[in-house]
Amino acid sequence: MSARSTALGCPKSGAARLAAAAAGTVLATALLRGPAAFVPTSADNHALRGLARTSVGSAVAEPLLQASSSDLGPLGASLPAAGVAAAVGCIAAGAVGLAARRRTPTNQRAAKANAVARRAGEVIETFLLKGPVTESNLNMKCSPLAWHMDLTGIVFFSLGVKPELIAAVAGGGLGLHGVCPVYIADCYGIVGWDDASKSNVELMEKGCGQEFGKVGGAGGEGVVVVAFRGDGHKPTTPDGSGGLAGAGLHMLVTGGDVPAPSTAGAIYGGVAKGCYKLEHSGDLVQVQQFAVSSPSAVVTSFEGDATEAATAALAKAGAKPAAAGYFPCFCRGINKYGKDGVEPEAFAAAGLDGTRLFGMFAQGEFGPPQGEPMACQVDGAKPMEVSKGSMISVLSLYSK
Repeated sequence: MSARSTALGCPKSGAARLAAAAAGTVLATALLRGPAAFVPTSADNHALRGLARTSVGSAVAEPLLQASSSDLGPLGASLPAAGVAAAVGCIAAGAVGLAARRRTPTNQRAAKANAVARRAGEVIETFLLKGPVTESNLNMKCSPLAWHMDLTGIVFFSLGVKPELIAAVAGGGLGLHGVCPVYIADCYGIVGWDDASKSNVELMEKGCGQEFGKVGGAGGEGVVVVAFRGDGHKPTTPDGSGGLAGAGLHMLVTGGDVPAPSTAGAIYGGVAKGCYKLEHSGDLVQVQQFAVSSPSAVVTSFEGDATEAATAALAKAGAKPAAAGYFPCFCRGINKYGKDGVEPEAFAAAGLDGTRLFGMFAQGEFGPPQGEPMACQVDGAKPMEVSKGSMISVLSLYSK
């Protein structure tokens, strides 16, 4: 880093220089466009907050943060010269940081993944963060997602973690809501891939199911994060009258029991305690339901043997998927088998070892009628019957 950029108060670490570069670019854009024409996005504001912590950058960042997007005119004549220099210095400093970051294995992996996503058209990344969940550890776990330029939707399946905490990370911490729709499901239980154990893990709310004479969930806390990447995925917030995008398959989560009808493609998913959307403005709002529609998958609904169901679905899919959606009734899992993880272990034994599950225990499950697995394709997709099951599991194998 140059002596001049250091003197201007720009941070020295590579990661901090990246943030400074982003903030410097925001400032430069404001100056070049003219304040009257410059409306900061949520990502701009996030970058400015970082620059406001530097000694000289705060001279411009703080006024921009305090001003509303509709009242930036007076700033045009009052932006201090030191702020202009800070913008230029931070961009230069960030360029050095970017060059260094491009050589790191983490960024190389992210670039490779982006290239794969662009070629494949759709990719799903998913993982489980087991509790206790804090803003800090959730931010750290989710931060690699911010590298991706092809995010089309992110879903958080939450057990025992307040939607407001998740919104604070996805919005204020990472600015993901400015990139793509962000949805949160408040769940009775969750299922996801645990990186530490390299296995799929079930967690169910303590006592859940006892009202139906079952043993009840063992308790726990966690968040399953699902990042949908590529233009093939279409996130929507439909209602009971419609609103789903045309697709081969729709993952749909509701806070009630009336799923949106599909004019093209199959529906699978279930009923959660509540559904939320993080608006582009940063506001967290409750919604009736949300959906992420995808081009192709194989989906099956079953009440009987999980190994047989997974074996049949995998045979129809033709190849092991990287990710699979899984929505069992909360009267299954520990409430059916007496212990957690029975069906995920059965899926692994059927050939889905290493496939990352994502989903939730539902109070009512949506899926095709039980029987043969259904191959879903966007080409020629037609309206399909959706059943609201009880005591069934629904498994969807997404195409690579």
